[in-house]
Amino acid sequence: MSDSKRISLSSYPQKRLSGDNDSYADPPRPSRIQGMMNLGEEENSDEFISDFEDEKEKNEKDYKNLYPKRPKDNSFLQQRLKSYNPIFTPGLTVSIFLGICAIFVLFGGILIAISKKTNEVKIYYQECSSMASTDEFTTIPKTYVESYFHQLKSPSEDILEAQWKYTPDADAIDTGNVFSENGTCQIRFTTPYVIRKPVYMSYLIKDYYPNHRRYALSFNEDQLEGKETSINEIHTSTGIKCAELYKDDETGKQIYPCGLIANAMFNDSFSMTLINQNNQNQNYIMDNSSITWSTNSKRFKKTSLSYKDIAPPPYWKQRFPDGYNETNVPDISTWQEFQNWMDNPALPIFSKLLGKNTTQNLVPSTYQVDITLNWPVREFSGHKAFYLTHGSSIGGRNNFLGQVYLVGGLVCLAAVIVVVGGKLLSGRRSADKSRLTWNQ
Repeated sequence: MSDSKRISLSSYPQKRLSGDNDSYADPPRPSRIQGMMNLGEEENSDEFISDFEDEKEKNEKDYKNLYPKRPKDNSFLQQRLKSYNPIFTPGLTVSIFLGICAIFVLFGGILIAISKKTNEVKIYYQECSSMASTDEFTTIPKTYVESYFHQLKSPSEDILEAQWKYTPDADAIDTGNVFSENGTCQIRFTTPYVIRKPVYMSYLIKDYYPNHRRYALSFNEDQLEGKETSINEIHTSTGIKCAELYKDDETGKQIYPCGLIANAMFNDSFSMTLINQNNQNQNYIMDNSSITWSTNSKRFKKTSLSYKDIAPPPYWKQRFPDGYNETNVPDISTWQEFQNWMDNPALPIFSKLLGKNTTQNLVPSTYQVDITLNWPVREFSGHKAFYLTHGSSIGGRNNFLGQVYLVGGLVCLAAVIVVVGGKLLSGRRSADKSRLTWNQ
């Protein structure tokens, strides 16, 4: 084709075949932006920028509609937050383990040091009715006496002198239990050193398993909160309920408080005054007005049930031989010993607070405490004890937590020895390129 025969692009037909059919299709029209650029308009003109932003917003809107659940583009959702990825070289690993070891050993040593400065006295009296004399005070066997005084050069030495005497109760009611204990156990003990304030008096139970599922769930929360309940509600309610002990067999009345926990409540009675045998003017008085958690007042309320519709649990017959009347229905909102007992423990050895003295030290002397026996333990080979101690910043005397920290520190130290030994025995340098697989 010669130069004179050249055909310009404008000479092409305005319609083109659409492909499969013979019809013509209009070519795509250029956008306004393209037209403005072809006409030589500047890109930074106001009209161009406005049209460009409109088209950009339209594209973004179409994109969002296409992917409606796509996370937002930010550092948090797109996992672009700055992070530190340490390389655990032998040196860094040893430093970390040594730091943990130092912290654990320090805490463990402090906890054990505090625990070792806590004095305590434990006198087990479950055999008082069978072994103690009824005429005079006799020495309590060493197996039933445990004491610790940090002032001793050899704290493991048992120097506590303790005696007991048993006085049977002639007016006791026969409950039909051959293991029942009716009477008073008088215990005398001599403290060789001061037990500093605050002093706490508790009873301690051993080899008693309150974590059995049927026992631990045997109570009714509505009864404890003072609400009106029926026999059917406390017996058939879902979950926590008094399925085992809900109705009195003799009267057919609702048991209040129902359940195995309340029925088995510890009811040995302790005198709140430790009588000083050397000087009656220095008797040590315990206070039992604030011996439970303050939050228990929100849970335990006075019952709304009439005394005519309720009966005491079977094991409370000695305390309520004729049942409830207008004056003797227990008010659990103020009965703090009951509130302590209903806080069911998890272990077979536990103690419950009975009284405390926060104003006076217990000076060295011989003291007597009288215990009225009502709660038998010999039938299940259990143990019960009079427990006297004083408070510390970590509670009572217990070396377990400090020992756990020390063991953790020793484990970290052993890990350091293993890492250092492996490093020395292997003879391998860190980041040795010759050890890469493609150089083998």
